[in-house]
Amino acid sequence: MGDLDEGVGDKRRVMVVEDDDFVRGLMSHAFSKTGFEVLALPGVVEATRAFGDFDPDALVVDIHLGPGPTGMDLAHSLQARSPGLAVLAVSNYPSAASAGVSGGLADDVAFVCKSDLETPEVLLDALEAVLRNATESIVSTSVKESPLTGLTPVQIEVLRLMAAGWTNAEIAEQRGATQRSVEAMSHRIFSRLGVNDDPRKSPRVQAVKLYTQVFGVVQDEE
Repeated sequence: MGDLDEGVGDKRRVMVVEDDDFVRGLMSHAFSKTGFEVLALPGVVEATRAFGDFDPDALVVDIHLGPGPTGMDLAHSLQARSPGLAVLAVSNYPSAASAGVSGGLADDVAFVCKSDLETPEVLLDALEAVLRNATESIVSTSVKESPLTGLTPVQIEVLRLMAAGWTNAEIAEQRGATQRSVEAMSHRIFSRLGVNDDPRKSPRVQAVKLYTQVFGVVQDEE
């Protein structure tokens, strides 16, 4: 749990909610260096408890915070308590839709893919944009360029298991599905990614390459 920075009362306040300790620390440091008062927390429970006392101007939240409520659940809850709260959602997924945000994001919520946050300036510019209520000025290059953007969260999860070396039979057992249904989903994934047109190349290998370009190498969970 992060510590509330001491500072003057007119500092803008940002609450960072991120379950990855390293990423949370980087974000907190970037905001603190540029004059924000920062409270960095690992999850929904801690953020909900601290929100009233901290009274932030903005929330920077990871969409996926482990088991339980999501970052979007937290954002909706906190915006109900403080309608003026600016929200910047972040994720490893290339878009909010692929991260499983049904119905898309509200107009006052911006999204940035973590892979786009190559420098602290990108993160700071995104935060300043949501504070100005200028979410349309935040352009995530991953949303435009990532071939995974058109996949559903379930399809990305299946692709992740492929990248971890799982067979269709193993994926079917893990998901409680039939092998035939996994094979059909795999075919749809390959079609959406456009990797099944060259008979000289394995579409599975090509799809896994595209996945690792976005998410990195996956460790086998078995």
